[in-house]
Amino acid sequence: MITLHHLENSRSIRIIWVLEELGVKYDLKTYKRLPSGLAPPELKQVDKLGHAPILEDEVDGKPVKIAESAAIIEHLVHKYGQGKYTSPHDTFWKHYIEGSLMSFCVFKLVLSISIEKVPALLRPVLALVPRMILSQWVEPNLNSAISVVEEQLKDNQGWMVDGDEHGNPTISDFMLAFTVDVLVYGGRADSIGPGLTAYGKRLQEHESYKRAIEKAGDYRYKK
Repeated sequence: MITLHHLENSRSIRIIWVLEELGVKYDLKTYKRLPSGLAPPELKQVDKLGHAPILEDEVDGKPVKIAESAAIIEHLVHKYGQGKYTSPHDTFWKHYIEGSLMSFCVFKLVLSISIEKVPALLRPVLALVPRMILSQWVEPNLNSAISVVEEQLKDNQGWMVDGDEHGNPTISDFMLAFTVDVLVYGGRADSIGPGLTAYGKRLQEHESYKRAIEKAGDYRYKK
């Protein structure tokens, strides 16, 4: 039996979606975030860094633990996807989404939260440097990264790279899932175009993704 260690409001919803889309049986272990927003210490019993997602499965008859969203998604698609759910374009997009787009989403989220936690009276002084980093570095780079995805999606009425030959989502979509939710429904991006907005809506209306959201626990990035 596959076991997925899932942290609420995190990238591990991607893996729930993949498992639901593939129709694979699995055991879901959900971890709630601390009031600080950090992962609970129990996750360090599963992974030394205390990160999620972590997938437990078998490879060549031996139990393995797999970390990192892209590695888990590729493992599941290649082992259980029956040759579907892939596209020649996935190689670029899976790296771009996590390396270029998601990294600046995280930077903005962390800096924005740090500013919000500064007492209001002290914010004009203590938040000066984080705001400068946001305005001069993070936001311009995030907007540029978003524009590349928007260009891909603006005339697209289906999946990110038009799906596989059967019309299924591919690894590109599985990787984009959480990121597009944060951008469209998280309220922390200023340059969301019609392509991303429409894609985000289509995604959350897709049956297997709806099931993933229902199983994900407290998921704040939904319409």
